[in-house]
Amino acid sequence: MIDRIYVFTGGGLLSIVQIKNNEARVLTNWPEEVSLSAMSVVAYMLKEYQETKNRVVIHKDWIAYIPEESNFIPMVKISNKRYLLATIGFIRRLSLKLKDLPEECRTVAEAIISIYEKHFKQKISKIIMI
Repeated sequence: MIDRIYVFTGGGLLSIVQIKNNEARVLTNWPEEVSLSAMSVVAYMLKEYQETKNRVVIHKDWIAYIPEESNFIPMVKISNKRYLLATIGFIRRLSLKLKDLPEECRTVAEAIISIYEKHFKQKISKIIMI
């Protein structure tokens, strides 16, 4: 379904949550290469948004939602395209939840997990902070 959830702000990559087998791994630190690679994908997404004005942007296995009134840009990597519509609903819901939160990695990660559980009706059994 969803492999990874990234959240960006104007300052760059803020949060990474990996979900696998009902476990969530919240990355609190990552190598600079990860930030640079992720920023290149989000730059592409923003360029596509500027050209199409479509708030949902899809590139390969990545789906981003460019919100109207938020500093947060959620981006999700999916494992299978059959989850595309459910994932779009999820990132739109996530964007609404994030817009009033502070730019703090753990707070954003907790919101990601909460919305994931509600949206997909799937309980995360274990949360690992790395």
